[in-house]
Amino acid sequence: DGGVDILPLGNLVKGQVRELATFLGIPQPIIDKPPSAGLWEGQTDEQEMGLTYEQLDLYFTTGEANEEVKKRIEEKIALNAHKRVMPPVPPF
Repeated sequence: DGGVDILPLGNLVKGQVRELATFLGIPQPIIDKPPSAGLWEGQTDEQEMGLTYEQLDLYFTTGEANEEVKKRIEEKIALNAHKRVMPPVPPF
């Protein structure tokens, strides 16, 4: 969601966020809870993406992934490219 004024965790991958949470003393059940948009009971981000955060972290920090994972990540990046640009504004 781009509707924010500051992204304090914006340059961290999931594993780094979990490390920071541990350092800050966040309760372990919160750290271990599978990330979810909460759209329905039992839904998780990893199930929706078809990727684990471990796979994503490795790819984003090193560029390494097996070909299937790399292809899936690159497809998702391409499909969501429109979310990384400002919407068009009429010229008046």
